[in-house]
Amino acid sequence: MGEVISRTAPFRGLKIAALGMGVAVAFLSTGCTTDNAEESKKPSSSSAQPSASASEENPSGSVETAPKLPDGKVLAAVANVQGNRELDLKGGVRKGPLGVIVSCQGKGTVNVTYTPSGLSFPLQCAEGKVSTTYNQIDLKHERTSASVNVQAPSSVRWAMSVGQ
Repeated sequence: MGEVISRTAPFRGLKIAALGMGVAVAFLSTGCTTDNAEESKKPSSSSAQPSASASEENPSGSVETAPKLPDGKVLAAVANVQGNRELDLKGGVRKGPLGVIVSCQGKGTVNVTYTPSGLSFPLQCAEGKVSTTYNQIDLKHERTSASVNVQAPSSVRWAMSVGQ
């Protein structure tokens, strides 16, 4: 268990979606894996605990630009993407908070996975409006190689920023 969800930064105008939060809790609490077979056999003293997840209309109202992180330096960002994509976090990640903000538009679900842990969360997207979610995880280990993978149907356009 390398990473733990620590908090979600608030966004003005975003409301906590009870259904989205319940789904996020289910995915986040079961999505952790280790990248070491020996470590996976040891009992864990902590588990992934989401503190909150927000999903509603994007304040910028667009997926044509990458959403702005509330704080930290951007490690990777994309905009106006359709379909699946893997974003390498060049230079790796350091110990501490890692923020991922995703916006989407179109009918379908976007699934975001942080590798190497396998921690993931979904974002339900809708026609005619831009939905946004922000999740932050507390990384317990520095990683020289890390990426964020997005699986999305071709009917959904999305944008994402990842940072520390």
